[in-house]
Amino acid sequence: MDAYCVQCGFEARASSATSGTAPNSGADPRPGFISAEALRSPGETIALFLGVGLFAISWVVFDVATEAIPLLAATCGLIGYVVYQQGAVKGSSLAVTSRSFAEINALAQTAAVRLGIGKPDLFIRHSHELNAYALGVLTSSCVVLHSETVHALTDAPKELQFIIGHEFTHIKCSHVLWQTVAASNPILGRIPVLNHVLPLFFRWWSRQAEYTADRGGLIACKDLAASQRALARLVIGPKLFDRLNLEEFMKQAHNGDLSTRASELFSTHPLLAKRLLALAKFAQSPLGTYALRADANAASASV
Repeated sequence: MDAYCVQCGFEARASSATSGTAPNSGADPRPGFISAEALRSPGETIALFLGVGLFAISWVVFDVATEAIPLLAATCGLIGYVVYQQGAVKGSSLAVTSRSFAEINALAQTAAVRLGIGKPDLFIRHSHELNAYALGVLTSSCVVLHSETVHALTDAPKELQFIIGHEFTHIKCSHVLWQTVAASNPILGRIPVLNHVLPLFFRWWSRQAEYTADRGGLIACKDLAASQRALARLVIGPKLFDRLNLEEFMKQAHNGDLSTRASELFSTHPLLAKRLLALAKFAQSPLGTYALRADANAASASV
């Protein structure tokens, strides 16, 4: 773990890096390395604590009142479900390696280095849906790219690298297990009432986690424009993307009516226009500026 303050210490590292002086002695020696805590979007940790707290309280109350499934048994069942799901996905997908989809493997390898993690297993699964996701539990996690996503971004490697980095960040920041709790699954689905209430507790956290993962995706590809294009392309689709004016679209972040804002409260993902603006804001922050320039700083230091 890094030995700097996530509130102010990184700015000190950024200043020393750009001025040519050595980073603080307690800082991680890897160029551009950012800890998971420093990477998290504002509010993510608080949202998770709130979600877990309400999750535990409601479960205990419901368990006492109805003699429902014990917490330990349901937790073990949930972990077992995630492991089973991961195995099923791996068994029906193609592994990305240095000898199979080598160009995608190279993008993933670079993304992992920039995020300061070992490269998670990466798979491609046949699907006509533009999507990608991370799944797993504890230290066993992987990332799955839908074949349509790979096909749509064949000529846009930076955009594909953003998507890979986005999913790698979910793993780096330990989002994958809580994402399973936030989503519908057959274990929680067997508990009446609670199966509808519990996921709502994690909606706020889930949206914050997406902002965090977007930050990681940007660091992975080091290209703000490509990052924003990747997000927009996934939503509008490749056929209509060329007709989209991103600057005009981002204005929707401030023009949403009450119904639009209310619907976001029940969504696991923030509004796309807000995500695009958040990415631009992060890119201009001291943390984002240093991370995006880290490779250049490392290269100049080695000359």
